[in-house]
Amino acid sequence: MLKKSSKAMASARNGIMSSCIKSDIVQYGSKNTDPATFASGQQLPVATRSYTNFCNPSGWGRKGCEFLAKYDGTFWADTENYYSDFSDIQFLNDIYFISLFNIKNDVSYCRGWRTGENISDGKKWNIKITKDGWDVLWFDYDYYGTNDDIEYTITYKYTVIDSLLHFSSSDGQTFIFSPSDKEYLKGSIDTGEIIQLEGCTFL
Repeated sequence: MLKKSSKAMASARNGIMSSCIKSDIVQYGSKNTDPATFASGQQLPVATRSYTNFCNPSGWGRKGCEFLAKYDGTFWADTENYYSDFSDIQFLNDIYFISLFNIKNDVSYCRGWRTGENISDGKKWNIKITKDGWDVLWFDYDYYGTNDDIEYTITYKYTVIDSLLHFSSSDGQTFIFSPSDKEYLKGSIDTGEIIQLEGCTFL
């Protein structure tokens, strides 16, 4: 009788342990069905993927930037017009993730943007990446000016399709950029003067 009782208790314990292990596996699996993934492909099982916050080129989050990792150091331009209405663009997986070079005949301006707060000449704006994929990058541009409240917000969208960079913004701008073959050296740019502002990475 004692042997039967011991066997029954052992069987019950094994059943409970088996149940707990199965339960843990299910719970663990449910927490990691969509883990955070670095651009290199390495996964971070303890963190859930974030489609809006994981890419942050201003810090360690640059490891999670798929678009900026793929197009790091690339230049894009309006190849049909040297003096274009649209600035030439360089993407970088770094603190200043986008650099804009507005080339004009007389005076050209080069500047860069970073995520978070940007300040120039007493005017402030904030940038937040809202979508990051291998061929897609969206970010919001919140302009404060000299005020504490947002004056307006513009969403910028960049998508690479068939090796062309498709651009659109919430204020109605659209354009298609091509890979640029210009030499971005001060002596090579056909302009009267270049004003190089913070974050410019072209020159």
